[in-house]
Amino acid sequence: MEYNFYSIIKAPGKIARSFIPLLFVALAFSLAACGGDDEPNPNPEPPVVTDSEANKTLASVWETSSYTSNSANRIDLYKKIQGWADACPSDLVFAKYLTADNATASALEKSYPILECYNLAFDRVLNALKAGKPSDGKTHIWALYNMGVVVQTPDGNYAIDVYHRRGAELAPYIDFYAITHIHADHKCENLAREMSKAGKAVLTNFSIDGVDNSAYRTMEMRDYTIGKFNIHSFITHHNSSPISTLAITAFYVTGGGTKLLHSGDSNFIAEEFESMRSKEVDCYVFRYAVNALTENNVLGNIVKPKVAILSHILELGHKDVANSRWSLELGLDRASRLNSDNVAMPFWGDNVAM
Repeated sequence: MEYNFYSIIKAPGKIARSFIPLLFVALAFSLAACGGDDEPNPNPEPPVVTDSEANKTLASVWETSSYTSNSANRIDLYKKIQGWADACPSDLVFAKYLTADNATASALEKSYPILECYNLAFDRVLNALKAGKPSDGKTHIWALYNMGVVVQTPDGNYAIDVYHRRGAELAPYIDFYAITHIHADHKCENLAREMSKAGKAVLTNFSIDGVDNSAYRTMEMRDYTIGKFNIHSFITHHNSSPISTLAITAFYVTGGGTKLLHSGDSNFIAEEFESMRSKEVDCYVFRYAVNALTENNVLGNIVKPKVAILSHILELGHKDVANSRWSLELGLDRASRLNSDNVAMPFWGDNVAM
């Protein structure tokens, strides 16, 4: 079925079926036959796209607005990117890529342009941090991947839920790293260990081997001050899992001229957000809810941000839509029905300036 983004914008609620072409099913079997071989797969079946095409596509995305009220400017670009993502199997390609050595990763990027996009987005964010404070004096909220954000402010930088194979490279440039919960698609243990080695704070509700963060690890509501940032954290549910076995820590960070809330995979139970009711929020980063529109239990009710950032879109580690690999098309559909007049759905490497 061909994606029709215009129909999604005009008629919210329509859900397109996603599928992986038989061509890539054949590829998956070919990769499985390689076993533990770390050499690049020579199979010519994946679409080979030049570096310049992925670069050009992302550059065009970054030149347009991530606010969904202007989404028509991204429709054709999103259709191309979605096609690249659909051609990248989660288990036998993306999983291999995450743990690959640099040579193998580079080879996979040449065969799978969505992986090149993933890498190019990291370069853009890292280069911005290396350049120093934002030249415009604003806070820049960089969408890195999935629910990962890197927040660059005039007073310092921090990251929440960064999940990236190169994440450890951020450690010299951020003041603290917060992780909402233990699931792999919200944490980068190598980054956490590098932060710990540097004596920098890692905020979690779980322990990580090689990370000394006892002062910042809790399963309770807690407030911290780290440098020029004040952080209010509180515990929420993840779907139907008991908090005792799977808790989500939401982080409300003030400082650098911006008040940001990030709730990870929270299940949007309104009473769990009560400590936020009287707080001003410039930007709220939240996930695409599994139970449709439960986002609105909190958004526009408890939390009324100036900008609502919808995330957890196109998570390549999830197999398909049935397993919460939400498409760009579905993201635009959901954004159109949220209780906010100012919704952004940034793609990897996008920058929302506040």
